[in-house]
Amino acid sequence: MTWKDSVRIAMAGMWANKLRALLTMLGVIIGVSAVIVLVAIGQGASASVTSRIETLGTNVLFVTPAGGTPFSQNQIAEIQRAVPFPVTAVGIMNTPAKVATLQTTSAAQVIGTDASYIDLGALTMAAGHFLTPTEADQGQHVAVVGANLVASLFNGNSPIGQPIMVMGQQFTVVGVLNPVGQGPGASQDNALFIPMTTAQYLLGTNQLSEIMIKTATPNQADLTDNLLTNWYTNRFGANAVTIASEDQVLQTLQATRATLTELLAGTAAIALIVGGIGIMNIMLVSVTERTREIGIRQALGATREDIVLQFLLEAMAISLTGGVLGIAMGTGLVSLAPLFLKTPVSFSWFAVALAFVFSSAVGLIFGLYPAIKASGLEPIHALRYDG
Repeated sequence: MTWKDSVRIAMAGMWANKLRALLTMLGVIIGVSAVIVLVAIGQGASASVTSRIETLGTNVLFVTPAGGTPFSQNQIAEIQRAVPFPVTAVGIMNTPAKVATLQTTSAAQVIGTDASYIDLGALTMAAGHFLTPTEADQGQHVAVVGANLVASLFNGNSPIGQPIMVMGQQFTVVGVLNPVGQGPGASQDNALFIPMTTAQYLLGTNQLSEIMIKTATPNQADLTDNLLTNWYTNRFGANAVTIASEDQVLQTLQATRATLTELLAGTAAIALIVGGIGIMNIMLVSVTERTREIGIRQALGATREDIVLQFLLEAMAISLTGGVLGIAMGTGLVSLAPLFLKTPVSFSWFAVALAFVFSSAVGLIFGLYPAIKASGLEPIHALRYDG
């Protein structure tokens, strides 16, 4: 029997039980589409964070205190004196809080800082202005809002000059940021910036959450990292602070991305194995139902290899059809994802190829045992089988 005949018979067997075949495919369809969608979301989010980190530059450091380490605004001047070359440093206080207008309320990251943050943070203004030195020095109740907050709180209207409630206090919006995407920590598109002195009053403390430092070159950033590590160790003991450079953040991101990819691969494998078990189960049922057919084919001269090929091709046809439908479903969901998710997505042909290879392997592996079982039937017993 030729390959063409085997394929025709296998497709006829699948088509004879269309509904059963479709239900059997569901595990493969879901597994394949899940791989494509999850990889697209993961890669999109990773690319967004990487882009944001690269925008900040590799000459930026983030200094975060350990529990109990004094960390006040005064240390910024001390750091600048301790480093033997010019550095720009800005203190940051941040806390999650509810912010509200007369119409709606939203969760935000409230960040207290000063005028130099816009340069260190590589931010740009869509409207209005960032916090000025005068506003910071006088502790004025003014705020700069991220792009997502504008959309959720002001319904597309200009917020400049509009009041906004922050932690029970009224502020006036003076600026709107352009979208920046996800960066280290919370997304700044969901942030609301207020003067440092005002934040200290609202939070009842002068302890900073973080100090961001920018040097002239990446080499100076590495040297500053070592100098400040020793400086804080001498003053407050070992592990008093955590100092992270942009390079370290990128390395951590890459390691996290690799772990995520492995997790997705494991999830896909489990989903496809479940689908494969379904294929094997239905093919075993099919062998039992078609025992007499197998006996007739053997009596007409079909070899064991012909029987194996027939049922193996039928299992692979179910698996590959499920793979194709899963790819179509996954591709469609990736196209629709930006309408429902605030994070970007990145379509990956590698994920499509990987999913297709997995679905092919599932059909081959889980279809092999039923095919061998079918070929092992004795013709005389098969012909006598009456179901």
